[in-house]
Amino acid sequence: MNLKAYEASTADWKRLHAYARKVARQTRRPLAAAIGYTVTDHRTVERQVVREHGPFGLFKRTETRSERQPFSRHVPVIGQHWVLEVRHQNIEKNVGSRGGHHQETTHERTTYLLLPDGGLKCVAVWEEESVYTADGRTQVVVDTSHHVRDIGDRDLRTFDFEKCHREYGRHGRGTKTWGDREPGKRLLVHAKGVGLSAALKRLL
Repeated sequence: MNLKAYEASTADWKRLHAYARKVARQTRRPLAAAIGYTVTDHRTVERQVVREHGPFGLFKRTETRSERQPFSRHVPVIGQHWVLEVRHQNIEKNVGSRGGHHQETTHERTTYLLLPDGGLKCVAVWEEESVYTADGRTQVVVDTSHHVRDIGDRDLRTFDFEKCHREYGRHGRGTKTWGDREPGKRLLVHAKGVGLSAALKRLL
């Protein structure tokens, strides 16, 4: 493939969107389940507590206490769809000191998908896990977030170049990264957008 000719090309988005709508109408492939995740929040609730006092606990007094209680909730991201491509990226950062150790790990899952109405979307879900270890105790904090956007020019290389797994660093020391989010160097098509068109065609 001619990389210079590829870089000089322009994606025909009008044709790509028309083809995406056609594929959504004609495909017989089953839809993938909706994307979402569960998060745990905390809320303050008041609880009535009966306390005994006085000689032999003969007297009782009702007190109101405030407590923070965890509760789970589902966060919907996007509805049913057809998967065109999935990529992952992971980053682990380790910081050590005399007082303890802090490890922060980010797991990113990016899904390129086709919606039943023919929309082309990129959905990224991040899970960030922080682990603090000090004085023999470990504290874990997990936070999940997401982002949804239209597939655009910057995403075409994902489909037009080979899929490539990369890994750098060592677990537990410094910074380690691994995943296949970034495309490889080998060009698979002759023009921008051809790879996305081929991914859509595979659904038929």
